[in-house]
Amino acid sequence: MSLNFTGERFVPECAGEMVYEHWHRYLIAQQYVAGKRVLDIPCGEGYGSHLLAARAERVVGTDISDEAVTHATRRYPRQNLRYVAADCTRLAEPDASFDVIVSFEMIEHILTQQEFLREVDRLLKPDGLFIISSPNRPEYSDKTGYRNEFHVKELDRPELKALLDVHFPAQEWFAQRASFHSM
Repeated sequence: MSLNFTGERFVPECAGEMVYEHWHRYLIAQQYVAGKRVLDIPCGEGYGSHLLAARAERVVGTDISDEAVTHATRRYPRQNLRYVAADCTRLAEPDASFDVIVSFEMIEHILTQQEFLREVDRLLKPDGLFIISSPNRPEYSDKTGYRNEFHVKELDRPELKALLDVHFPAQEWFAQRASFHSM
């Protein structure tokens, strides 16, 4: 009942470090969505939107992939959750319709990054919260030599900040790193 794992789109059946990174982002975001109207873009496989909907008033999970949206709709139904296939720069939602917008590990997959952030700004209420994550190119690619075939424009922190500054001048930054221990 899972989508095929391509090496890029996370599915809960994955194992290893990827699980901790992806699930933990949604568990952290879940703290900020109680009673709120939430957009999860991209929703991918749907597990994150489903987690958010456990606390949110309403969640819309959006992905460009019809296959992902069909899968999410079947696998993760909730009364307060709907999935929509759409381009992240053109969503059929009214202005200022979301209290919280979550976007994990997506911006590096598109060339239309400024257009995407303009759309987020349009959709977010004036007092809303935008939670975004993106791999930091110097850590993710430069140090390791790894090149992700699905990433079309990876950013470093100053590049991401410059993009965000245009629409979101009030920012708090955090880093995430999996840590393995033996006791």
